[in-house]
Amino acid sequence: MRAMRVVLSGALAGVSLAVAVTAAVAQGPVPKGVTAAKPLIENDRPVAYLHGNIAVTMEEFGKYLMDRGGADKLELFVNKRIIELEADRRKITVTRSEMEAKLVEDLKGLGATQDDFLKILLPKYNKSLYEWMEDIVRPGLLLAKMNAGEVKVSDEDLKKQFEREYGERREIQLMMWPAGDEAKVAGVRAKMMEGDAEFDTVARNQANPSLAACAGRVKPVSRHLPGEDKTIEIMAFKLMEGEVSEVMKTAQGLVCIKLRKIIPQDPKVTFETHKASLYQAAFEEKLNAVVQGAFAKLRDKAAPQLLYSGPTEWKALSPAGTVLSAPSITTPGSGGSPTITADPSIRQTSGK
Repeated sequence: MRAMRVVLSGALAGVSLAVAVTAAVAQGPVPKGVTAAKPLIENDRPVAYLHGNIAVTMEEFGKYLMDRGGADKLELFVNKRIIELEADRRKITVTRSEMEAKLVEDLKGLGATQDDFLKILLPKYNKSLYEWMEDIVRPGLLLAKMNAGEVKVSDEDLKKQFEREYGERREIQLMMWPAGDEAKVAGVRAKMMEGDAEFDTVARNQANPSLAACAGRVKPVSRHLPGEDKTIEIMAFKLMEGEVSEVMKTAQGLVCIKLRKIIPQDPKVTFETHKASLYQAAFEEKLNAVVQGAFAKLRDKAAPQLLYSGPTEWKALSPAGTVLSAPSITTPGSGGSPTITADPSIRQTSGK
């Protein structure tokens, strides 16, 4: 799931918007040397009827949706189509049961129930269940199937995975400042060195709201954590309990940590009894890395040319124009055209 969030760059369009974008690109000017492909759907297919026989077509509806956010999602939709076209070429498919099994696996990893997923997570990401399954789960499974054969897990990978999941950990408190605040930090660090209560006070008043809310207490640090910046991990395993680090430069900004407790490895946990799960975790992590690189190559090969950039109308209001509220429409009792009346509660401005 993490890989697909990177690959697709966030939430993708639903089916209606996908249809709309496809129709627009197919109808737009074809660049020199490019052969126009057959669109995914028939653009003149009715989606509604008015007065019994006046059709509202897929193309009309598509244009309506495109003008209301389609340009922002075009690149995301194109990324999805690149994956699907390569899967079609290789005759790779995924089934509904595979998609449902993947969702169950992902929810288990998140520690969330299906009810939580539907009522909390989906609204948080502003996505429907259809969008999640078709635009996140399906492309992710297609990429995984296309690239699983490229992944090799070594004994060294398994040992690192064991250390990460079951080895010694370090419980820390974390302080973070924006890069460039070195001059301000020296005095703050001196205050934190005075004792636990002083460190807690400073940590609860740091700029990062998430860290401030928990006084900088984060999930215990283990060895071989994912990510390129190992600064915090290396320092956590150098400190003694109660010791405060120097201020360090990281990719996220300036950081200072305090080692609160060393959590030893559980002697009852052995490498052999967890080998199967360790292999699966290591395989998934390596597959995520392979998938990202593979998608980058697919996109380079596809060389997408995005033609639609949204409507030109109403990019901004006229500088000196009078701004009114949304008009109310009233119909005279004796017939004739509707009369548009501005809301009298809104004060009109001259722009001066």
